Amino acid sequence: MTLNPLILHQGCSLTLKRTTPDDAIFLFEKMYSCYEFMRLFRLNDTAETVEEVREKLIRRSRLTPAESGYLECLMIHKHHGIIGIIAAADYSALHKRAELLIGIFEEKYRSISYGIEAGLLMTDLIFNAYHLHRYYAYCYGYNHPVHAALITAGFQLEGIMKEHLYDPIAQQYIDLHIYAMNETQMRQNPRISRLSKRLVGRDITQPLTAPLPPPDESKIPGLGRISPSENQPYFAKSGILKRISS
Repeated sequence: MTLNPLILHQGCSLTLKRTTPDDAIFLFEKMYSCYEFMRLFRLNDTAETVEEVREKLIRRSRLTPAESGYLECLMIHKHHGIIGIIAAADYSALHKRAELLIGIFEEKYRSISYGIEAGLLMTDLIFNAYHLHRYYAYCYGYNHPVHAALITAGFQLEGIMKEHLYDPIAQQYIDLHIYAMNETQMRQNPRISRLSKRLVGRDITQPLTAPLPPPDESKIPGLGRISPSENQPYFAKSGILKRISS
């Protein structure tokens, strides 16, 4: 078992691995060129070519997540391989907050348990490794499975912005719901405690008393294709933001 710095966390069935410029073709095919996925994940985040995606990933790779305000990971299932993407966006050091983005590429894998496991893994990082105070998510009014998954994962509905976004393809205005939790709410939530023991392997409502353990790389299909790039920035397990030294 070795520690790959691109691998941030691992649960019972999923591993979170940071995206790199090498993922550009895959992400273009699974995300940016797929309207049905993007209308659930991030409607107006567009890219017309693979090279646009690659340039976006290159720009991110030159900054720490604190500098870019964005941390993006592939969700890798121990049997199915890459099934989705999860991100902490709009990071603010002053306000100690970040936005959750999560999407599963194929409908057959849009089991609530996969989305909840990934969300709990990122929640563990957000509150216990990176020591933020608030975590929130926007959800389109029509994305009913994600509404249910967010509530199950401990988020609370804070409000609805009526007809807040416009979908130029569907030619309609869309309601935007905002869900959120703060650290106190997370630590006092018995459902998060119960689910995280089953899906993450530890009670994430309790602060970390030691660094997260190294991942079991035998549970990550195709790991041989994953190699850390020189100076690839990442979130350290201690919560400190730094770069990998060459």
